[in-house]
Amino acid sequence: MENIKVLIADDNFVARRGLRSYFREQEGIVVVGEASNGSEAVEFVRNKAVDIVLMDLRMPNKNGIEATAEIVKIKPEVKVLVLTVVGDKMILIRALIAGAKGYLVYGRFTPEELLENIYRLASGEDSIESPMAPDVLSQIKDNIDRSHSIREASNIEPLSDREAEILSLIAIGKSNKEIADILNIKEKTVKNYISNIYSKLQIKSRYEAISYLLNVPCDGNV
Repeated sequence: MENIKVLIADDNFVARRGLRSYFREQEGIVVVGEASNGSEAVEFVRNKAVDIVLMDLRMPNKNGIEATAEIVKIKPEVKVLVLTVVGDKMILIRALIAGAKGYLVYGRFTPEELLENIYRLASGEDSIESPMAPDVLSQIKDNIDRSHSIREASNIEPLSDREAEILSLIAIGKSNKEIADILNIKEKTVKNYISNIYSKLQIKSRYEAISYLLNVPCDGNV
């Protein structure tokens, strides 16, 4: 198995070097770079091979939520694991909406748990280990039913049953390919449905679609 390529994005120099030093001792993980702000993280991922981004949330230029949204847009195969001191539930939801696949709060996880999360993400699993995660995931799933009420809104063209179903799958983080597999349709067909959803909801991205569904602001502020 090839080494897992990790980018550390954190404006705290000590935190970055501490993580780099720790990973130097771990088998199967190589730190390929560091970023001190969100813009640097996006540019690094755009130009280099990265498997996992360890993303702080509060950074200058571009915060971690904004950077995560851009990264998953330009390279969907890259997995973002948020490492932060922020423990706010709504910020966790925004990070998940932006495309983060994992979320760990400093002081609430061990080095071994960090490694486990990285290995899990690299193997293709989601890795949401925050103590708030069950509540957040429950809220996301509960709000999926809102896709039906969305169709009844007077200010937009109603979504079809299939479009509402696809929007629901988007809301729990499924990729186009995963949606195609679940619904037994072609990935190109999924893309066409998503394009129709965007047009009807008058939005431009997955981020906005999920924000609309969950009634969560998508301004990226942390």
